[in-house]
Amino acid sequence: MTTHFPAGLDDLMAVIAGLEHPQENPHHRAILETYRRVQQLDQQLLEVAGGELDGGSADTHTQLEQLTDVLALRALAGAELTNLLSTDCCGSRTVDNGEEDDAEDDAEDDADCRSCQEPVHTIVHACLDAFAAAGDPAAMSSAELTDRLRHLPGMAEDRWSYAELTPLRLGRLLAPYGARPRNVRFGTHQLKGYLRSSLQAALPD
Repeated sequence: MTTHFPAGLDDLMAVIAGLEHPQENPHHRAILETYRRVQQLDQQLLEVAGGELDGGSADTHTQLEQLTDVLALRALAGAELTNLLSTDCCGSRTVDNGEEDDAEDDAEDDADCRSCQEPVHTIVHACLDAFAAAGDPAAMSSAELTDRLRHLPGMAEDRWSYAELTPLRLGRLLAPYGARPRNVRFGTHQLKGYLRSSLQAALPD
């Protein structure tokens, strides 16, 4: 779920108070969204770990698979958050000899900081994260990839929630990036699937 701030109430109070909204800093937004994703994955880990089982070995195996998948995604999100927190915003200011920057320098720094490009996490990135959680196989069937993506929180390309994805919808989301399903042999079966190399080639610049 995307975190929207300021919310409508914040906008209303700003109007009442006669305040102006400064332009949003994309770097700060990326930190906020990544932290939100970390929280959601932490909650998902607790839900999977605390799930009730019927006692069968199949249920235990499924739970371990889910725990492994979510844990891998949580590790990736945590690493991304650490990287964001340790990266200086290009508009960060330094004060020399205890003197404050003048107004002109402040304005230039603010403009530079707002020009930072926000890290993009596309459906292609999400698919490659799912491949990584599965041990980076050379290929994965459309059905399995979709099933893994359904566990993710939030929206896929702002069109459908990950929980609502189907192989058909996944194909529609990946098509603009040039990644399309193809016939792939898995053991003795031939299924529609995606090659990891094709997804890597489809990563946006």
